[in-house]
Amino acid sequence: MNFKKRCLIFVTFFGSCLAIALLAASLGTKYWVQATCYRNSTQESRIKSNGTVHFGLFEGTKVLNVGLGDRETEFLMLDVLYAERDLVMYELYMATVATVCGGILFGIIAAMMAIINTASNPTEQICHIPGLYTFNGIALFSTLAAIVTWMVQFYLVLTHNVLTYQDRQQKWVSSGLAIFGSSFWMVVIAGVVFVINIIIISIANNDPTKFRHAKQMHTIPGKQHGDTMLY
Repeated sequence: MNFKKRCLIFVTFFGSCLAIALLAASLGTKYWVQATCYRNSTQESRIKSNGTVHFGLFEGTKVLNVGLGDRETEFLMLDVLYAERDLVMYELYMATVATVCGGILFGIIAAMMAIINTASNPTEQICHIPGLYTFNGIALFSTLAAIVTWMVQFYLVLTHNVLTYQDRQQKWVSSGLAIFGSSFWMVVIAGVVFVINIIIISIANNDPTKFRHAKQMHTIPGKQHGDTMLY
């Protein structure tokens, strides 16, 4: 493996580390969805009241103001889902958590494979270029699955409501006021990084000398037409 090829593969190590950091940050932050809300009881209270809600996969914050000042409340998603399963679609929620974790796991393996291929020339296919393709591809697939599951969650449920039953009883409404948060976009960027990794691996694996050699062999008349003469 030549020096240029090793350098290109080593670049994918940094790409994998960046993608892992983005996915880990998306797990730890609480901005997968953000929404504003208001109290829909009377016209006067609607004007005076305002609030914001944002949450991630594990934690969230809501700030509600009925005209007497902000009332901030921190909450854990698992506690909320235990008491109220219809706030989100539970299966999609768990699928998002699992696929983000899967992206991190296979991103770590892809980073390790990049180090191995930079430092040595392994003979096993799973540790060589095919392994780089495989683990970056699986990490990309897991990341895309997380994006898709959360988008489905968002459009089916969260665009209509991000508030608990207790808040809805007090006439708080968030329908049509939700947007994707920064934590979600971190996952999107991580997916783009894995795509770039795969492109770099493809460039590194493209050996022009082999192509030129094959082309030269193809243009030799004796090889092309089987006209080899024996003396």
